[in-house]
Amino acid sequence: MVYWLIIAILNKQGVLERYNITAFGPILMIRTRRGQSLLSVLARPRRFWKLLADVGIPAMLIGMFIMFVLVIMTDYAMLQSIFDRTMMPPGKYNAPQNIFLIPGVNEYIPLVWGAIGLAVTLVVHELAHAVLCRVEGVGVKSMGLLTLIVPIGGFAEPDEEQLFGKKKTDHSEVEYTGTGSGYDQAVRDVQTKTPIREGGVSRRSRMRILAAGVMVNFVVAAIVFLLLFGPVLGAIAPLSDVTIVSVKEDSAAAQAGIREGTVITQVDNTTIQSAHDFYVYMITRSHDTPLTMHVQERQTRKVFVLAADDAALQSGVVIWEVVEDSAASKANLTADMTITQIDNTTIYNSTDFIAFLNTTVPGQTVEMFFAEDNATFVELGSSPDRSCGYLGVVATTSLEFAGMTIGAYPAAATLHILQNIPGMMRGIEGWLIIFALPFIGFDGTGFAGFSSTMQFYEPVGWAAGYGVLVFWIANALLWTFWINFFVGLFNCLPAVPLDGGHIFRDTIHMLTERMIGDRDAERLSQIMAAAFALLIFGSFAFMIFGPYIVGGL
Repeated sequence: MVYWLIIAILNKQGVLERYNITAFGPILMIRTRRGQSLLSVLARPRRFWKLLADVGIPAMLIGMFIMFVLVIMTDYAMLQSIFDRTMMPPGKYNAPQNIFLIPGVNEYIPLVWGAIGLAVTLVVHELAHAVLCRVEGVGVKSMGLLTLIVPIGGFAEPDEEQLFGKKKTDHSEVEYTGTGSGYDQAVRDVQTKTPIREGGVSRRSRMRILAAGVMVNFVVAAIVFLLLFGPVLGAIAPLSDVTIVSVKEDSAAAQAGIREGTVITQVDNTTIQSAHDFYVYMITRSHDTPLTMHVQERQTRKVFVLAADDAALQSGVVIWEVVEDSAASKANLTADMTITQIDNTTIYNSTDFIAFLNTTVPGQTVEMFFAEDNATFVELGSSPDRSCGYLGVVATTSLEFAGMTIGAYPAAATLHILQNIPGMMRGIEGWLIIFALPFIGFDGTGFAGFSSTMQFYEPVGWAAGYGVLVFWIANALLWTFWINFFVGLFNCLPAVPLDGGHIFRDTIHMLTERMIGDRDAERLSQIMAAAFALLIFGSFAFMIFGPYIVGGL
């Protein structure tokens, strides 16, 4: 509201007009006439641009069909979930701010890398529209950005009379109606509400201009995809899966300067690549000698030496999750509790834990001891799939020493999946991964790039020695690819003011004008375009607000 108030004051005082800025509420349309000479240079290979745009028209129609089917399938799935009373409650996956691809607003899109990807997407999309205008002989009055504190879109503003023709003067009354960012301005007869055009470029030329933005987004996405999943990811190798999850305050590890989030790469003279490597070495090493630990923090290597007394491994099984209404739940066991002993059996790891439970029977009462120096009795329940006793927890091996907890991150497995995505795209699985990667990732928490996980990897081959720069390149390429790809597909939707809506309307007109005449074909195309736009944007509103409405009933 403060931002909007400032915009209103500047607009009223004429400051915005002075700098060729138009305000639509809090949204600013920032125009510039610079770059006209650049457009002339870029438009010189006219045959290339016309061919690219001609390919873009059927590509858009294919994308239009795919996206429309996805919208209808999503609507069907949501309606079915309402009838079955299984609709997912409101959460971050369907939160309104996460629908829009705005870095800093969408919690899945990192601010810096998302802003780079969005900027590239907007520039190439609108520049392609402007270049095709020049190729087809249509003037470009201005180009610029749409901003709402941060950039939310771009535009190229063609000469409407050259693009759509001049209005006729032999009609009693006319009005202008416009949609989009300037390139769907039509003249309508007030009495018949039928567009009247005289002159202007051909419908085919206009479709080329509209298809160019999406096609260039797809081309840029393809080029960036090949760079990312080729030489860049090929130059990244897993270093270790073992990480320091937490460090207790005033512990020996904290006093030595060890920080959580760092990765253990070597212990004494033994290379560590997995939690199993670490565990095996720690339980077999001599406990009378100091421990030398090599770690990596981001791309910086460090070495720490811990005294023999501090290096004694304290094992156990840490509880990650307690199943509702299970024996563990009834005994008030909670997440983060570490089981160190059951009855007279010491529990060093998850193998010991499972082995002990396999010897129990339903209804048996056991005494559990925890690292927090407390104990409790638990009456085991019935296992849903086996005859032994059932505790009802999700747990894993806990490794602690010197006041720090050791965990594991699937660095090698994650990189393996990423590097194999191109091969997976021969089937539907790879495409689903591409669609959902930023939101779901590989563990349900999303994948924003290597910013928070680069310490698990190292540059190799041509990238060896470049350090953190390689991961910055990978992050920028990831988001430039994904946003170009997604924005291109989104713009294929047959809903005005999206590019796909204009292509859809012109396609309907071209298919029907010989059968029913130009004026009736124009009227039919307008009605169908409006109906599809209403259906699609209504569907998006249903996707956003449906869970909130159903959840409140």
